[in-house]
Amino acid sequence: MVKPAREGSSIGMAKVTSAKQLATAIQDAFKYDNTVLLEQYIEGPEYTVAVVQGQALPSIRMSTPHIFYDYSAKYQDNTTEYFCPSGLSDEDERNLATLCASAFEALSATGWGRVDVMQDKQSGEFYLLEANTVPGMTEKSLVPKAAAAAGISFTDLVLAILATSME
Repeated sequence: MVKPAREGSSIGMAKVTSAKQLATAIQDAFKYDNTVLLEQYIEGPEYTVAVVQGQALPSIRMSTPHIFYDYSAKYQDNTTEYFCPSGLSDEDERNLATLCASAFEALSATGWGRVDVMQDKQSGEFYLLEANTVPGMTEKSLVPKAAAAAGISFTDLVLAILATSME
């Protein structure tokens, strides 16, 4: 996977399978950022975990027919599905919550945000992709979906997030 280091919404990302594709994808990614990341492609389900005030909310699994969860899958295509609860076992859900809350803390992130993860379909191991310290808050956004699954109303979520900015 090739991606601009500081771009959001999967803008400028590409999955490559050849040297020629790699060169083109890197050149395209540099249009969005002066730092480009190259990562191993991980085949398996993608999850996201919202973290609010140090606590992980229930994970969400995204499923798309696209090659990966790209900009179109996020914002333009109606075929993307979101599962919350995500379908993980209780043990995997706890492990994922701990991993994501720890990653958020390790980055010295505070308040609220979201951590994206892939689960390798062969080994079952979780791989951290990125932390988003300013995730969306629209009706289609993932943090409000996770909060709703945890029994937190949108109003209470906004108040909890606001409280984090007062600390």
